[in-house]
Amino acid sequence: MPKIAAQTVAENRELRRNALIDAATRLIETRGSAKFSVADIAAQVGLSRSAVYEYYRSSADLVADVLVDELLTWTDLIVSAVTAAPDAQSKMATWIRTNLEYAAGGRHALVRAAGTVELPPTRRAQIGVLHQNLVAPLRDAVQASGQDQAVVSYIWGVTQAAIDRIEAGADPVTEAASAIAFCTRP
Repeated sequence: MPKIAAQTVAENRELRRNALIDAATRLIETRGSAKFSVADIAAQVGLSRSAVYEYYRSSADLVADVLVDELLTWTDLIVSAVTAAPDAQSKMATWIRTNLEYAAGGRHALVRAAGTVELPPTRRAQIGVLHQNLVAPLRDAVQASGQDQAVVSYIWGVTQAAIDRIEAGADPVTEAASAIAFCTRP
């Protein structure tokens, strides 16, 4: 029986799964795209290709887990920040600011690159649900402010435009101030 790096087989599987996700994340970050093979991942982690297939059916399935992990982290960040804001207007501003800070930190580029991969339908649906969870705090704030839910789409559009500008080199602080002023003015 092969040696394992953890005290139990289950813990060892989780360690390997995390190592595979970390390797995929590094490849996406360094290549600027999520196009890699199972062999690329295997080489990064020091496993055989067949060992990687024990965890993932394809590189797309692995990319889906990268997206899931990143979206969960991003959502936790947003929910934590928005929950601490005192009122609906502050919650909307905080949602925008936190998303733009996330983008400025470079992690959104990972999500964008990974999002270009054709995922299995069930995984794409899972990612869609997680994306809705990311927007939920904004939906709640807009509802609490008494505005029409269409405002959520408008705020998301402005935030996405600011993210695009930040990723193109614009100053994140200026972009956040401009986006917040535009979206929250009476």
